[in-house]
Amino acid sequence: MNIGLLLPSALLALAALLLPLLVHLVRQTEQTRIAFAAMRWLVARAQPRRRPRFNEWLLLLVRLLLLALVALWLAQPVLQGRVDARPWLVVHPAIDLARLPSAASPDEQRHWLAPGFPPLEQPSPATSTSIGSLLRELDARLSPKAPLRVVVPERFDATDVQRPRLGRAVSWMPIEGTSSFNLIHATPSRLQVAVISDDAHRPALRYLHAAATAWGSETPSPAPADELHDIGMDDAPTTATTHLLWLSASAVPAQHRQWVRNGGVILLAEDSPTTDLDWQDAEIAWRSHDGRPMALRVADGKGAWIRMLVPFDPQSLPALLEPSFPDALRTLLAPTPVAERVWATSYAPIQGKPTTVTRTPEPLGPWLALLIALLFGVERWLATGARRVAAR
Repeated sequence: MNIGLLLPSALLALAALLLPLLVHLVRQTEQTRIAFAAMRWLVARAQPRRRPRFNEWLLLLVRLLLLALVALWLAQPVLQGRVDARPWLVVHPAIDLARLPSAASPDEQRHWLAPGFPPLEQPSPATSTSIGSLLRELDARLSPKAPLRVVVPERFDATDVQRPRLGRAVSWMPIEGTSSFNLIHATPSRLQVAVISDDAHRPALRYLHAAATAWGSETPSPAPADELHDIGMDDAPTTATTHLLWLSASAVPAQHRQWVRNGGVILLAEDSPTTDLDWQDAEIAWRSHDGRPMALRVADGKGAWIRMLVPFDPQSLPALLEPSFPDALRTLLAPTPVAERVWATSYAPIQGKPTTVTRTPEPLGPWLALLIALLFGVERWLATGARRVAAR
């Protein structure tokens, strides 16, 4: 945890510290010359050189500190790297709160294992969201140093085939004798797919647009159809875009990466750079008829990355010419969740690579403004008090 400045050049205002020094030097104790008759018999002597003296030291120090704080406030200080390492306890909505374990520490945060993670003081929410998806979202939100305890039923519905892999060790706490089998099967959502391609990958667009045309023909006319449209290399996905096909040998920009962490999905070509993505824990998202892996999928925040292992051409990917390719492409981009009842003991999360949490710097300006106001009041009190003493 350290302090940074958004506008360091504002520290030039520290030159104003010379003003109180000059004021206190000029305002020396006033001396009044009084003439009397015997002065004519006195011999004039050279006055000794006096050193500069500062009167009212406390008032001077307060004024110097006040100006220094104003200069620091103008530089817009922020607190960076602040980590909230308080422990968390999340509870599945099917659990009776009377059966909860005691708190691990007085500052333990207790929330429901539901979208938004509401506190336990609120009523039990009704949710059909996958436990694995909620745990991955919470793992990306919390500090890597925050302990996590999860209370779940003994059996429940899970939409993820694989056990969730989190960036921390989780205390997995199934409650015997409880079950939750109320998952609502989600219908396939509407796809809004954008394509970014360079010249080398442009031949693949004919197959992708043909698949999108097939999506539209299968959708009833009153319902909104899936769409696939091309955008430029410098264009960012819009909020309505659900998926992005990155068919380019250039690196994915930072704004697109943030879009993935917020819930987007990017399908990468086989030769797109993926140096900063960890594919070691990726799951196989698409297999050929003979079982050969065709694409990998890895989660990133609320979204995911999909990487093709073969080019989009008929020689490497014969499925492009098959009638089932539109359905295969749609399933690759947005797999329909399938409920599977599992025992909690077999679904305990696996500890993987720690998650990197990006935190927004916390501004210190409001606190500095309050301190400046208090210090200004002290300065006025000292200044008026000094004038009252001088008037006596």
